[in-house]
Amino acid sequence: MHRHSKSNIDARQHVYSDITFSFIANPNTGDIGLSKDVASVKQSVINILSTSRGERPFKPDFGGDLRAYLFEFFDSITRAVMADVIIESLKKYEPRAKVIGVDIEDLSFRNALNIKLEIEILSPQPVVTVVEFIVERIR
Repeated sequence: MHRHSKSNIDARQHVYSDITFSFIANPNTGDIGLSKDVASVKQSVINILSTSRGERPFKPDFGGDLRAYLFEFFDSITRAVMADVIIESLKKYEPRAKVIGVDIEDLSFRNALNIKLEIEILSPQPVVTVVEFIVERIR
């Protein structure tokens, strides 16, 4: 009689990877560089939030549109609206990340905003990390 035994083989771990935006070739292989796991998700979060709505062809609602807030009067209401936009944009376009906290610092002396996010990267072993970047006017 043949018995089915439980296999000791572990499932393959899920690895996230994306092309780096530097487009610098790997010196060993000549291939375009890849960002993996945490770096990949962080890069995606910054890309989504830095994109203005209407900027991507065929995806007019894509992006966080945060540059639109650069010349607004920055108060607690603006901060709350921006936090909601960030959370909703990432819920919609980045399923690998869950926003835990949002901190927005007004850098009006240089017409910029410093965005600091605490996110949980959703994977078999969740990782909590910080994504920080500056939104400023494109010249």
